[in-house]
Amino acid sequence: MTKSASSKTAEIHPLLQGIRSPADIKALREQDLPLLAQEVRDELVSVLSKTGGHLGPNLGVVELTIALHRVFETPRDKFVFDVSHQGYVHKMFTGRLDRIGTMRQYGGLNGFLLRAECEHDCYGAGHAGTALSAGLGMAVGRDLRGTDEHVVVVAGDAAFTCGISYEAMNNAKSQTKKFIVVLNDNEWSIAKNVGAIASYLNNIVANPTYAGLHDKARRFIEAIAGKSAVHFAHKVEEGVKNLLVPSVIFEELGMRYYGPIDGHDIPLLTKTFEFLKTQDEPVILHILTKKGKGYEPAIAKPDKFHGLGKFAADTGETAPGGSPTYSELLGKTLATFADSNKKLV
Repeated sequence: MTKSASSKTAEIHPLLQGIRSPADIKALREQDLPLLAQEVRDELVSVLSKTGGHLGPNLGVVELTIALHRVFETPRDKFVFDVSHQGYVHKMFTGRLDRIGTMRQYGGLNGFLLRAECEHDCYGAGHAGTALSAGLGMAVGRDLRGTDEHVVVVAGDAAFTCGISYEAMNNAKSQTKKFIVVLNDNEWSIAKNVGAIASYLNNIVANPTYAGLHDKARRFIEAIAGKSAVHFAHKVEEGVKNLLVPSVIFEELGMRYYGPIDGHDIPLLTKTFEFLKTQDEPVILHILTKKGKGYEPAIAKPDKFHGLGKFAADTGETAPGGSPTYSELLGKTLATFADSNKKLV
């Protein structure tokens, strides 16, 4: 980013331009955080309209990333993003804002998190489903060293269709006592999630009785506070879950389940993470987010805006023409073969 471009950004996004490290996130007043979130979204749309990239996933994790950096201390604490295509906001907050326009360009920032790029990136992936196992390994290594940093895994609901994620959850309780997993549930991976796991998560979210009781329990905790109130409310909630959502799979695997909660409510996320830091058992926090939040074209077409090339920021329209992608060519070729061969399904 040139000096003139940087100056322009400072005028338009004064809060964001003041973020040079996670410490600057912590220094902001709570009432300023919604404006920071809006500035981040504006910057994402502006930059990615010129370079392309994973817009929808990053628009959906703005508040989550703010809350994580408010509560935890990277690089000491570890954030393990599954795939890590949703790490652009994390890059902005960890000293790379002035280079965000170079992402996915030759000689520029990587489109995923990269350990060689920044000390705040503890894991680089690019493939779904690997974060829980990697994070568990980091937690076990921490325990063997005798240190006490936190390991926080952020994984979308698509990661929970991968067997390796369940292998990690199956082993977590027997191998560590401090391990936080955030299930970022936006009902999408690259395309709309389908299958038994997607239906299972939807059943947890959609049960109106559970949702109402959960909200009342949260307000009760906030009003009363204190360990005894938290413990009592948790016991009530646990009974409700067992009654209305039989055999919650995460708790059957040994992960204490919390949620679902609003993944765009920064104060609630912050309070919840502060609480989870105190827990001496593996926990999973189920948050609900909107893929593409804050940008109507991305909300209307979440599959298109999961990852795309250059587009018009004001309309979301992409330029027509251009060479077809490898995926498009492969898909059309297979469809042609299938038309003439009924054995292909």
